[in-house]
Amino acid sequence: LLMQGEFNQHERSATIKIIFLVGATLLVVLYFHELMAVLYKLYAIIFPLILGAAIAYIVNILVSGYEKIYFPNCKNVYITSSRRGVSILLSVLTIFLVVLFFLWIVIPQVGETIRILAAGFPGFYNNGVEWAKEHADQIPGMEQKLQDFSMDGEAVLRRGLTLLGNWAFGTVSLIGAFFGKMVSLVVALVFSLYTLFGKEELKGNMSRILTAYMRPESRERFYSDLKVADETFSNYIVGQFKEAVILGILCTIGMWLLGFPYAATIGPVIGLTALIPMIGAYLGAAVGFFLIVMIDPLKAGLFIIFIVILQQLEGNLIYPKVVGESIGLPGIWVLAAITVGGGLMGIAGILLGVPIAATIYKLLARAVEARVG
Repeated sequence: LLMQGEFNQHERSATIKIIFLVGATLLVVLYFHELMAVLYKLYAIIFPLILGAAIAYIVNILVSGYEKIYFPNCKNVYITSSRRGVSILLSVLTIFLVVLFFLWIVIPQVGETIRILAAGFPGFYNNGVEWAKEHADQIPGMEQKLQDFSMDGEAVLRRGLTLLGNWAFGTVSLIGAFFGKMVSLVVALVFSLYTLFGKEELKGNMSRILTAYMRPESRERFYSDLKVADETFSNYIVGQFKEAVILGILCTIGMWLLGFPYAATIGPVIGLTALIPMIGAYLGAAVGFFLIVMIDPLKAGLFIIFIVILQQLEGNLIYPKVVGESIGLPGIWVLAAITVGGGLMGIAGILLGVPIAATIYKLLARAVEARVG
């Protein structure tokens, strides 16, 4: 009878869980749009905290490195008590100097680039229209459309500047949106600093929660999976930054040796866009091509050939050595991760898709290996 009662209680508990699951599923299906609206608002509220946690995770890679070299074996109370603060300060200073160096290289070129583009665009545009008119007879209907299109290069430039001004200072103000993002960034930075200073306390609290609500074997498996994810993400971040720096330096030196214009601008831009795996350098190359073609179309074509050769060198030699071992993800899945991540979360999804996919890939491979033996 006792066993019968325990079985009935277990059966009732399972039935209640099934009913609850079915009811929750029906609510999600019936009120899907309302639920998504609530989730979007919740995401917008907690986004600065999520961003702050991501910043803290990235900065913590530098902090951990500095802590290992800041008198690691010293027992002096002043040294040990200041190790965390000094390491965080050095990490923030390192990032600030890197950003300042990048801006110091790029910003002086931006004004000159805009001036050259504004001065050269009308002529470039008019030449393009004239060339199209000369060859319009080869395309049905093109000649009539070109005759109806009466704006010259200067008119197109003025129209573009007017539209840009209306967009930036209109009802949906670009400046207002910029300051809104800046507020979120400040909140994220403050939250990241609190996280870095109190990471041991946060880790201890999380450990106590897991100890209270998870069985020992489940907790150990969770810690093991978390370790795999942490190693994959940290190695991926470090590898991507190393690869971006190497690619940016090689591009700058190569353009300088070959006599391409804007070497000091395009090289760092390609290095920065290389943080986006696989397709990033080509985005930077598109910017470089647009700048060079305004001055010398022939050199712009040679620049594309140079970038293709550099990308082959990077893809077959640099990337496998610097990043490949840390990812452990086949190329086809890297492309799939970028595509799916970009579709779901935009730029953030492109950046995070690869390490997330690599983590899932490693965990799945380990689980399959454990079952197959």
